[in-house]
Amino acid sequence: MVSSVTFFPSLSSRQVAAEPVITLKNRFAEQNPRLNDSPVSLIARPRLKKFVEVGTGHIRKVFSTPGVFDDDLFVVSGLKLYRGGYDGVFADKGTISTQLTGAVSMCAVAPIGTTPAFLWIAEGGILWVYTDNGQAMGHLEVTGTLANNDTFVIGGVYYKLTNGSVDTGTPNGTSGTPYLVNIGLNNGDAITNLYNAINATGVAGTDYSTNIVDPHATVFAGSSSSTDLYVYAIEYGTSGNSIAVSETSANAAWTAATLTGGGAEQLRQVQVPGDVGAISVAQINSYVIVVPVQTTATNGQFFWVNPGETKIDPTDYATAERSPDGINQVVVFGEMFWLMGQNTTEPWITTGDATAPMERFKGVLYDRGSWEGAAIQVKDSLVTIDEDGGVWVISGGANRVSTPDIEEKIRRAIQKGALLASF
Repeated sequence: MVSSVTFFPSLSSRQVAAEPVITLKNRFAEQNPRLNDSPVSLIARPRLKKFVEVGTGHIRKVFSTPGVFDDDLFVVSGLKLYRGGYDGVFADKGTISTQLTGAVSMCAVAPIGTTPAFLWIAEGGILWVYTDNGQAMGHLEVTGTLANNDTFVIGGVYYKLTNGSVDTGTPNGTSGTPYLVNIGLNNGDAITNLYNAINATGVAGTDYSTNIVDPHATVFAGSSSSTDLYVYAIEYGTSGNSIAVSETSANAAWTAATLTGGGAEQLRQVQVPGDVGAISVAQINSYVIVVPVQTTATNGQFFWVNPGETKIDPTDYATAERSPDGINQVVVFGEMFWLMGQNTTEPWITTGDATAPMERFKGVLYDRGSWEGAAIQVKDSLVTIDEDGGVWVISGGANRVSTPDIEEKIRRAIQKGALLASF
């Protein structure tokens, strides 16, 4: 595609070689201060060649990381995720989206010991994780109203719903004295409290028995709704397929007598605290930084997934400190991850301290924000587009590289995108 966008007062030409003025077509703007009258030149590059067509929708994301997943290429085409290799054969891995608008963000985490590699995907709604060696999964389906004394057994641990005190008797998770879970006012309350009881992330003594102080030893609850609960084996591979589940309930049932699917390829949802979805992900030092959809409750917040895990602990979060603006994106640049806000940009680091693993890097702050999905690392620089359509390069400082005509075109493109997204 030929563009008439002007980088400087006119399109560049190399004065020394007496080259003609050229338009931008498969070229990069590169620093060349000695060979012409302007600080950049347009250096020709070989034109792009068609490699393969993937899916039927427009391409929303292309991602690959050397050394992970056999260097394969992951592509989001329309609503679906595809994976393919150098042979040009791409396999459909499943639907990950219900909308065609919005940026898609991906990051990959390398294997750690027996823990496999993971691909994390945020598409503005659901947070997804993909792996070649999945954890065994159990699915509890709720088909009617849950009742007092409904009991669920997971890996030998008993949980019973109650409309009374969650500490009646001496609950210890056995068949005779199961852990008690507050049934609440509806199915959503009951399943949420059961989810929290399994993970020990709720309020002991209120949501479930006070004696629950540690998460389940062999499984964790991965996601839930008023009609479904998904639990996953902590161990990866086929060993989790032997974990038994059962229930005593007229309106709920497990889809199988044991967890299934361990050791197989897996694409699944990951629940974000508050059920708000995720808009951006990045990997640094085996942590996965997750930016949730920014709401009144989550404005400026980000979560992290601990190394080797595929769930978010609700207590593993922090808030961008310098300004009250929301976060649009997270980008790893150097030894830091950068929180690209609406009006400011903050760098953060991992500390190595298990009790406080994330910390803002003091003394560095840019009073420029970023449009959602517009920031990218280019070698030793961070390039972003601010809230006014200005293009900035951050490398030892922030330098504006755009001109008013480019900024006006960017603003118009953003306005057009926002208009299309509203339909």
